[in-house]
Amino acid sequence: MDFITLDENFQRCGPTKLAPFDIMWHRKYYENGQFSLQIDKGSYSADMEYVYTSERTEVGIIQQRKFTQDDNMVVLSGFFLESVLGRKCVYPMMTQTSTRMQFIADAIENYPVDGFDIVVDGFTESGTASKRQETGGQLDEVAHTMLKAEEMAYRCYWGMLDHKVHVQFYKGADRTQSQNVNNFVTFSPKWRNMKGATATLDDSNYANYFVAGGQGEGADRVYVVIDLSDGGVKVEKFLDMRDVEYNTEEMTLEEYTAVLRGKAAERALNYVKIKNIEFDADATRSFQYLEDYDLGDKCDIVIDDLGLSYQARIIEVIETWVRNEHRVTLVFGDKIPTPYEKVRLR
Repeated sequence: MDFITLDENFQRCGPTKLAPFDIMWHRKYYENGQFSLQIDKGSYSADMEYVYTSERTEVGIIQQRKFTQDDNMVVLSGFFLESVLGRKCVYPMMTQTSTRMQFIADAIENYPVDGFDIVVDGFTESGTASKRQETGGQLDEVAHTMLKAEEMAYRCYWGMLDHKVHVQFYKGADRTQSQNVNNFVTFSPKWRNMKGATATLDDSNYANYFVAGGQGEGADRVYVVIDLSDGGVKVEKFLDMRDVEYNTEEMTLEEYTAVLRGKAAERALNYVKIKNIEFDADATRSFQYLEDYDLGDKCDIVIDDLGLSYQARIIEVIETWVRNEHRVTLVFGDKIPTPYEKVRLR
């Protein structure tokens, strides 16, 4: 890929064409992605703030510069532009009746990020409108959490004409064989288009029946139940959600219960049976990355040796270029939580 660097005002700086030696471009659907570039020390300039390429949507924010005295290289790394929303928290409390997308769009307008002119591109609303509330959460985490409940995501790009950061809501395409609108994409050893697959099935944090406790004490505490067991065996989990505030002067009990239920349903997504599969896509066979499939798309996965056959979204794409060899690693399904994240969820 061809890269250029931009200064704090998004003006070109540094070499006319950056020539990285090693590149890692880690795109994520439900989280902020990240990158790293290794460049020659002679190409480095102190005013470099962003990394841009016309071949990808993402813009990298240079947040770490790593030098070594005996090496002639500089490693530039950081998160993508989506992470600028994380510089702002939703405070004071925001409450409104709307869809999730409208809530996020209004939050971005109501809580502007210092140093950036951010606009939300036009969107078609999906989901149902209901009473929603947020307080204290980082704006990027709020957006990711709400959109994930609808299998959606957001991305940011730099508007070269209006000099603004644009936020775009989107949903990956359905490319499974159960639909007939888009071209279908199947990954399978039989198709010889996956290499070095690692599958992880983990139900250690699984629950399907949730009791969420909101504000109040004793018999006056507000509770809601989220039952995802579908009549099967219940695996119960209590969610302490006192952080969902209840202002009796601004909200009826019915409205507060609706807010609590919505946030509990979003939090319940952290307790699924994890199906995660990671492998290198063979670009020389069948489907081509960015032409036939992209980040967020839902595809068919079939691995007969492991008895696996299911549909899953591409939640991560890890692109690397080492010695000019391009490697595309795909991650499907559910994120594998770290040990720390597992403990935090308990």
